[in-house]
Amino acid sequence: MWEQAMRLRLLSLSLLALACVFFTPGCEEARGLDPRERAAMTVVFEEARALDEQGRYHEALVRYETVLARHPQFMSTRLNAAMAAYDAGAYEKARGHFEVLHKYGPGDWFVIRKLIQCCERLNDKEGVESYRAKLEKLRQQAAGSVVLKRYEGLTRDYIPVGSMHLIGYEFFEPKKHGRLWFFRLEDKNKAPVTAFLLEATPFHDNSGRRLFSLTEATNGWMRIWHVGVEGREYAWTRDVVLSCLQGKRQPLVVKPLPADYEVLAAPDSARIPSEGKEPPSEKAPIDAEKK
Repeated sequence: MWEQAMRLRLLSLSLLALACVFFTPGCEEARGLDPRERAAMTVVFEEARALDEQGRYHEALVRYETVLARHPQFMSTRLNAAMAAYDAGAYEKARGHFEVLHKYGPGDWFVIRKLIQCCERLNDKEGVESYRAKLEKLRQQAAGSVVLKRYEGLTRDYIPVGSMHLIGYEFFEPKKHGRLWFFRLEDKNKAPVTAFLLEATPFHDNSGRRLFSLTEATNGWMRIWHVGVEGREYAWTRDVVLSCLQGKRQPLVVKPLPADYEVLAAPDSARIPSEGKEPPSEKAPIDAEKK
């Protein structure tokens, strides 16, 4: 069972464009162990998976790290540990695991994206900028991931909000279309609840500064929460969106969605028909293994 789970994990990693040269040895992770050691690790690993499925991430993490303490080379288990740590809110520990994965698979853009999110949660601005630069370099490579090239932006933040998650996105080329930040609130089943968009307007204030607007579209209604010179900073916009969700602000305008309103998809929701598969979602590594 453990070996089968590891194979499923490795399959999910391949869908996430992890470097084959790195993970080929990982296919043998559970093989070659002493039978008693393998049996012991199987028990611990299956316990971790069961706890993970129940949302008991701290407990799952302890068990994943028990396996890693004895077999630190098991990178698929390390990915489980990294995801569990992030879901548990242990962002420093999650970053440590993702950094190990990045060291051995520097071309894996999924891991880089998760490192950006860890740094965002830890308020490590230098870390965010460093990994954003690495992601942009991968995006510009001629032989890079087709999925990544088709994305309009990156998942910059993944914020627990009660039983839901607020996902913050950054657009890659805001000068072309004026959109800077996009936030989507999802329930525990990943169904969208509401969405916010921060974009530049064609207007300026009296001193010549560009005006930005923050709008929310949900259930056939549009709410305009902000019009002003603020909005260039991601952290500022994120905090405003959170305050809107927490009922700490009142919208400036509430009106029915215009008939010509264009529903905006998440910037990293590109579909690549030629590849015959969908790009990974935030929870793809964990979900893929649990199936």
